[in-house]
Amino acid sequence: MRTCSLTSRPLICGTLLLLTLVSGQVQALDLLEAWRLALTQDPAFASARASAEAGRTKNMQASALKGPQVTLNAGVAGVSSDNKIANAQFSNAQFGGGSSGTGGTTDFRTKTDGGLDLNLNLRAELPLYDAVRTSSATQLSKQARLAEVQLKAESQQLILRVAQAYFDALLATDALVAVKVQQLAVAKALESAQARYKEGDAAIIDTHETQARYDMLSSQIMEAESNVQLSRAILADFSGNQDAGLAQMTDQVDFKRYMNGDLQSWLARAQTNHPQVHAQQLQQEIAQVESEKFQSKYSPTVNLVAQAGGERLQGLIGSDADVTNRQLSLGVQLTIPLYSSGMRDAKYQEALALEEKSRSQTDSARQQVAQSARSAWMAVTVGQGQVKALEQALHSAQVKLDSTRLGRDVGDRTTLDVLNSEQELHNTRLALSRSKYQTLQALLNLSAAAGELDEPRLQEINQIFH
Repeated sequence: MRTCSLTSRPLICGTLLLLTLVSGQVQALDLLEAWRLALTQDPAFASARASAEAGRTKNMQASALKGPQVTLNAGVAGVSSDNKIANAQFSNAQFGGGSSGTGGTTDFRTKTDGGLDLNLNLRAELPLYDAVRTSSATQLSKQARLAEVQLKAESQQLILRVAQAYFDALLATDALVAVKVQQLAVAKALESAQARYKEGDAAIIDTHETQARYDMLSSQIMEAESNVQLSRAILADFSGNQDAGLAQMTDQVDFKRYMNGDLQSWLARAQTNHPQVHAQQLQQEIAQVESEKFQSKYSPTVNLVAQAGGERLQGLIGSDADVTNRQLSLGVQLTIPLYSSGMRDAKYQEALALEEKSRSQTDSARQQVAQSARSAWMAVTVGQGQVKALEQALHSAQVKLDSTRLGRDVGDRTTLDVLNSEQELHNTRLALSRSKYQTLQALLNLSAAAGELDEPRLQEINQIFH
């Protein structure tokens, strides 16, 4: 890149600067595009998206709690068994001592000194009534909704972080341009002072003062260039592109068109729609359901149970007995917890305390978002006033510069007076840009406080850039 030296002609320097600024606008990256790129680039949002995906599985878990549960148990073990049965009755007389057809009693014994015990059992349960299981399913559904609310909150925060990085990069660029334009003006004044000194029309002090101003601006340019690189690197962390030109804000911005409603309406929307409030309300509802689990001391469960299985004791020695047992059942199982050594009551008291804590946190969340909305509202309101005042100050600074130049031409003002007026003009212009960016950031903060900062809102505000 070519740079302007003391011997460069001002017109050439100005042309180079203009080309640099114009080339930066080719395929400019606007605020909306930067956010869309950040959706795929930002690791913090990627983590939030993964958390939301995990949260969505809570709905499937809730459905699973209401459905049947099937388990299969199988086992094998080496055993030694000695079973004795006395006075066993049989309907067939050949096994007892009674007469033919009348049956009888007898004693018998089965013995296995070394064998294998094989068992297989298939069990299916369908909950018919289970208050704890139903409450757990409700909690899981609310946790799934909570994950979506948290993702929305992270999306809003991503917009705010991208916007702040974008505005910082724009302001750093504006500061660099302001310093470079001042240096061009000083370079031109230095050429004029040197020429006038050689002709004897001016004292050497004008040249020295102008040279000192030029050297100071050179150091400021190095600092400004460093700030541009740092701010662009931060923006590149979101967009993945550090070299793209940035879209510029229009000269005239009507902030009022984005302020739909008065302060009270914004406060009401914030306390109702902010993701933080929604999330805390869901947390409170989850805590309330948790206390309902233990509200009843005797909470029965009723399950439909079906079982099929069997067991075989197989002897490995010729004299060992083989025993086979098979069963198939279908029925209803009732379970009532009668005594838990105080555990159920303790959990109920704990759940009540946590519910009260969650309720207080919900009230605190409403207060916090109301404070954020009020602060953002004031920032936007004050910012609009500052922008108008600085626009008037910029006009006055331009008039002052024109008058100072005219006074220098007639001998009433010095070159240093002109340079001071030019510096005042550029500083005012930079202050105006800073105020616009701050007001726009406050407007985004206000939209976020009301829970309304989403892609359509960003598209609307993005029209400010071109």
